[in-house]
Amino acid sequence: MIRKFRPGDRVQLRQGGTTMLIIKYVLDHQMSGSTFSDYHVECVWFENDQRKKQIFDQRTLFKIKHGGGLFEY
Repeated sequence: MIRKFRPGDRVQLRQGGTTMLIIKYVLDHQMSGSTFSDYHVECVWFENDQRKKQIFDQRTLFKIKHGGGLFEY
């Protein structure tokens, strides 16, 4: 599968939500009983002044081209 993103890209879930930052692609990693292939990305965002981190399938995300910083109020 082709990688759509690069570390540092700002993304959002296709169904909406907060702006997130791509950290890295997760390669054949097992976590909590789930297997992730090379098209899963680790993202970080801030919610209520807390740093959150989660792994998403790249097909559920789209790149934010303009604006939408992590710290925008």
